[in-house]
Amino acid sequence: MAIYVLVCPSCHVVNKVLENSFLNAPLCSACDTKLLSALPIEADEKLFHHVINHSTLPVMVTFWASWSGRSHEMAEAVSSFAVLFQQDAVFLRINSKQEQVLANTYKLVDIPTFILFKSGVEYHRVQGGIGERELHAWLERYLRVKRKKQPHHHSSV
Repeated sequence: MAIYVLVCPSCHVVNKVLENSFLNAPLCSACDTKLLSALPIEADEKLFHHVINHSTLPVMVTFWASWSGRSHEMAEAVSSFAVLFQQDAVFLRINSKQEQVLANTYKLVDIPTFILFKSGVEYHRVQGGIGERELHAWLERYLRVKRKKQPHHHSSV
């Protein structure tokens, strides 16, 4: 049985969780917060590094900006994907204007930028004008999700 390491989105404690407990919404050992968030987690640089360096689930990071209309258009889709892929990845949101060190470190050329990390290392990214369907297909492909096809309801953005 697989054991996963998850960082609590509330108190940031590192927790070890059995995979079969994912269906029962595992709770943080320190503060009883759900470890598998149904919403993207707003993260600063410190939390970002903590999550990507400790989580054994892949981490999908959205770099966004308040001035980017496309960021706002994709926000609802990303939130729905955080629910759909809740047991497959951790979803973080980084405000690229507030976290300019991270934006520079990852050499963002367009906003929004979506980056997948595994074991603390970037392994794929897409940026800018990607649409909701393309982002869904990208997540399916790179998270290597083997699930029954479920109807995907597009947001009314």
